[in-house]
Amino acid sequence: MTDQGTCYLFLPSPRNSLLPDLAHYLGLNITFKDNKDPHYLETFPLHRAPSFESKDGFKLHEAMTILKYFISLRPVDCKYNFFGHSKREEAQVWQWVSFTNSDCIVALVDYLDKPMTPEGKKAAWKWSEQNAQEFERQLETTPYLVGSEKTLADIYGVQLFIWGFQVCWYKDWLAKHPAIEKWFRKIVDNDEIVSRTYKGFGPEK
Repeated sequence: MTDQGTCYLFLPSPRNSLLPDLAHYLGLNITFKDNKDPHYLETFPLHRAPSFESKDGFKLHEAMTILKYFISLRPVDCKYNFFGHSKREEAQVWQWVSFTNSDCIVALVDYLDKPMTPEGKKAAWKWSEQNAQEFERQLETTPYLVGSEKTLADIYGVQLFIWGFQVCWYKDWLAKHPAIEKWFRKIVDNDEIVSRTYKGFGPEK
C-alpha cells in the first residue's frame, strides 16, 4: 500500500489518542511519530499536535481537521456510521466532538496542570464536572451521544474519559456517573475501532 504520510502526536492527549486506531481500522498506511521528532519541530512551527504531513507535502494540524480528513479516505465498503443518518445527526456529532475537544479537555488541563489558588482549583473541578454532567444527562436519554447508534461522537468522546480515568476520575467518581460508565464499557469493550487498544480499560484506583 502506498505510504500516505506521517502523523505527529502528543500522547496520551485525548485529542490525539483515537488517530492510530482510526487509521488502522480504515486501512490507512500512515506512520505515527511523537511531537519531539526533529522534522515535525521544523515543519510545524506552531508545534500543534496532532499534525499531519502527506508524502506530497500536504499539511494539516488540529484534531478535528485531521479526523475529518482521515475519515474522508475510508474505503468505499466501510460500513461504520461515523456521522449518523441525517444532516441534523451529523451536526450533533460535530457538536459533541467540538465540545469534547474544547471545553471538556481544557477544563481538565486547567485543573491538573495550571498553578492555581485553592479557589481556582475548585472552580476548574466544578467546570469539568459540569461538562461530565452534560454527557451523563444525554446518556440517560439515549444509548449513545447521538441517538441509538454509535458515531464519531462516541469514539472521540470516550477518549476524554480514558485520559480522565488515568489522572483524576477514579472508581469512586465513575460510580456516581452510571450512564457514563455503561456507555464507556460499551464503547471500549465492543467498538471495532476503540477496543483494539482499550478493551477492558478502566480506572485503576
